[in-house]
Amino acid sequence: MEDLFNSRKTRNLLKKKDSVFKKCKHPLVDFLWFLGVICFCVAIRHPFYLGLSFFAGILFNILQKNWHGLKLIIFCVPIFIFLSALNPLVSHWGETVLFLIFGKPFTKEAFIYGLNMGLVFLVMFEWFLCFGCVMTVDKFTYLFAPVFPSVSLMMVMILRLVPFCIRRGREIFDGRCAIGLKKSTFKQKFSVLNAVMSSILEDGVMTALSMEKRGYGTARRTSFLNYCWRLSDFFELFFLSFCAFFVVCGIKNGTCAVNFYPVINFSKIFANLQSAETFFAFAGFLFLPMIIKFFSED
Repeated sequence: MEDLFNSRKTRNLLKKKDSVFKKCKHPLVDFLWFLGVICFCVAIRHPFYLGLSFFAGILFNILQKNWHGLKLIIFCVPIFIFLSALNPLVSHWGETVLFLIFGKPFTKEAFIYGLNMGLVFLVMFEWFLCFGCVMTVDKFTYLFAPVFPSVSLMMVMILRLVPFCIRRGREIFDGRCAIGLKKSTFKQKFSVLNAVMSSILEDGVMTALSMEKRGYGTARRTSFLNYCWRLSDFFELFFLSFCAFFVVCGIKNGTCAVNFYPVINFSKIFANLQSAETFFAFAGFLFLPMIIKFFSED
């Protein structure tokens, strides 16, 4: 009985951990919310919408206490600067010429477009960090394993490959430093990479043999976590669908459109009723989980 109690307690803790919606249990709600946020950030290039999305991502990381993700965003600022400066150097479109570089015009429109593309990179990187923090391997396999077992297994193995390589590389590097091999030469780094690749192949073979011995694929796949739908899940899905409908209509009608060439032309946020509806629907779609999580904290 004690083992059964501990097992149920562990399942409940895993369900509550890293959930977007505090009172929701089903991972489909989290997945659809992330999918909508990422799709809207790709479809909407308006800098005001992107800035709002970036602020929402920062707030989400703070509420989730994902301090490691915030540090990674800081390290991406040089990439943002590089992308912002690169576009006007390779693209010379635009009517407003600021100055000449090697006889080539450096235009204001190309520079603003580069800033916008760098902001898109930061926003997408930030939301994928949030996605990885919330959508764990258990949730991912629970959603897609019954429908796409092979694809789900492949995606899970790909997602775990990068952190596995980083962790194993650090272990090998620390072990080499412990025996006195501290030189950071190309030969030493190549030796570490060779050892990491060998470890990946060995781990793959051991995983395949273990799955074969345990009878993987011989019966219907089950999950350790059994999620159930609740009334709050349907409420969140209804509200997200309601907001997404107005955002999609706004994108289709051009209420959040932006043009950079030949002159910069932004659509006004509150130009008419439909543009205001699109903005508030987008804000509601972004901040709904943060609001619920903030007011439902114990």
